[in-house]
Amino acid sequence: MSAVATKKDTSAKWLEQFELTAANRLGAANAAVLEKQQKAIAGFAETGIPDKKVEDYKYTNIRLYLNDEFALKGAATRLRQSDVRHLFFGGHATIVMVNGRFVQELSSLKNLPREVIVKNLFTVLKATDTGAGREFNEQFDEKASPMAMLNTALTQDGISITVPAGYDCKGPLHLLHISSGTDKVLYNPRHVIKVGEGASLTLIETYRSVELTEKTFINSVTEMIVEKDATLNNYILQEEDANVSQNNVHQVSVGTSGKFNSVTVSLDGKMVRNDLNVNINGENSEIHMHGLFVVKDGQHIDNHSLVSHNVPNCFSNELYKGIIADGGTGVFNGKIFVKQDAQKTNAYQSNKNILMGENSTMNTKPQLEIYADDVKCSHGTTTGRIDEEALFYLQTRGLNENVARKVLLGAFATEISDTVKDTAFRVLLEERIQVHIV
Repeated sequence: MSAVATKKDTSAKWLEQFELTAANRLGAANAAVLEKQQKAIAGFAETGIPDKKVEDYKYTNIRLYLNDEFALKGAATRLRQSDVRHLFFGGHATIVMVNGRFVQELSSLKNLPREVIVKNLFTVLKATDTGAGREFNEQFDEKASPMAMLNTALTQDGISITVPAGYDCKGPLHLLHISSGTDKVLYNPRHVIKVGEGASLTLIETYRSVELTEKTFINSVTEMIVEKDATLNNYILQEEDANVSQNNVHQVSVGTSGKFNSVTVSLDGKMVRNDLNVNINGENSEIHMHGLFVVKDGQHIDNHSLVSHNVPNCFSNELYKGIIADGGTGVFNGKIFVKQDAQKTNAYQSNKNILMGENSTMNTKPQLEIYADDVKCSHGTTTGRIDEEALFYLQTRGLNENVARKVLLGAFATEISDTVKDTAFRVLLEERIQVHIV
């Protein structure tokens, strides 16, 4: 008999898969992790795969993209490092995930500092006394998103990265996610990133497709812990092909005087949904969140964010920009939550968008929910067409219309790419943005 029951027929397959894959999960070595997985699948049984009736998914019907007969596991990769080497950059240490699984022979870790501990999360979770084992799913509760609960229940692979207290990791670490193969699969990679007290890390994540011929759905969850006086820079480039849909959740906890800087650039893929949730749990913390999404015909990109100010004397700043071509759909849904005890909070949120065609669509919903009375908070959004006067001015200076448009859109995007401190990645971003803007 199944350990869980559901009223959601569309989700029944994944509940069944939870039972069928029991033998492949962690085993009895870590009962605490198994208990978390059991609770997660029970929660998912209550909610099912979200559709547009769920407020947080009002503009993104995940069910539409999971209608295909996805399996949980595809064939082993046949890729060689020569097939993926062109996706490395800057000489950075690179961890390669193929179809949601860590592939050490494709990775390049020769420049990984010995102080930074990188391990297969699935292996780490088998032990009962590891930090990653204790921290796995600790930031989620019964109100976690349905897709995060599904990931918790079904995940079988991922990465654990730990930067020890006081260590300044000067060189960035590159986490490369590759979709490849001929199987129609739902992958559930899970990562735990911990930056110890007074330490620092720059983590670059890129998503690419290599020799992919079939539809793929990536349901990814990353838990990030930024301890006291620590700094984490997290830069993300999503550039999968039209066969790939993604639901990515980044759950971040920031301690006293911690700094978290995020830049998310979404340029390709059939459907991309990003959930960035930041809990500010220590005073004098500083949060910067920047995003750029370029949506083409037939694409749907949704950026969802939540910043929870739980303590006093903290600062957050959020800016997301969208360029939506004819036939594309963009979504921004951001919320700043200020608790009653979070006095002296400074929090700012802005979303700016350019529509490039009559049939381009942008749904934007910036929100503030404030329970403290001594705060400085603001939020706003603008959506409009490209500046025709500026376009005409550039044409009078000898640029044709297409080049002039690219110049203006490139300048619009630069405010986001300029926030990236790693030079090699910033150059890569600028090059890829130029390829995708219309």
